[in-house]
Amino acid sequence: MAEEIFSENLMRMIGAELHFLNCVTAAREMFGRGYFSLGETEKAALHQVVLAQIAANYQVLTPSFLAAQQAQQPVGFVHPKGAPA
Repeated sequence: MAEEIFSENLMRMIGAELHFLNCVTAAREMFGRGYFSLGETEKAALHQVVLAQIAANYQVLTPSFLAAQQAQQPVGFVHPKGAPA
């Protein structure tokens, strides 16, 4: 029980940190200023844009979309199968 609560709280913290990072980065891209220098209306517009983009990506990531993904092939020098090591 305690491990479930800890892992759930950890995931919430990671999600909150990523959301804040998205907002800080989008503020710099949209307005050319830091997040903390924005006014209330600019922050409201920023949060709306960030949440809209995240929601669109979240709706696209369905189990059927992820099932179609293929594993990446190894990159670099690979030993052929059956060759002595």
